[in-house]
Amino acid sequence: MQSSVAREGRHKQLYDNGSRLVAGCVPVDKKGRRILLVESTKNDGEWVLPKGGWENDESQEEAAVRETWEEAGAIGKIVANLGEYEHKMNKRTGVPESIFIFFEMEVERIEERYPEMKKRARRWFSFEDAKQIVSKKVMKRALEQCSLSRG
Repeated sequence: MQSSVAREGRHKQLYDNGSRLVAGCVPVDKKGRRILLVESTKNDGEWVLPKGGWENDESQEEAAVRETWEEAGAIGKIVANLGEYEHKMNKRTGVPESIFIFFEMEVERIEERYPEMKKRARRWFSFEDAKQIVSKKVMKRALEQCSLSRG
């Protein structure tokens, strides 16, 4: 059973050599060739893949599934590891601010109620539109690795 409350705070957050470890999903509807995106809470009008901090009491996959549930209300199964991506290199230290790991999730159902439903909208986009709408390089690269990019 999924929790109805989102985890908050960073007291369990994992870091590697100063880089925050972030896990997320590319939530896919294979039949409809669609990607589920969520609205950013930091930048109005920006659409992003669901993702968040990997915590010390879960695997990377569990963190990705949890974040996708909390932010998008999507439940499904992980079908592929889409890779690790460095984000925002610190020029002074040469260490990335964050390291993202993305997984492809085949969405099995969308719940009406989910932890962040009052914080952010969610919406299905065609794969082609999702590639255009997502602005962060790490997310574009994850989209390029998902099964929908291969036709």
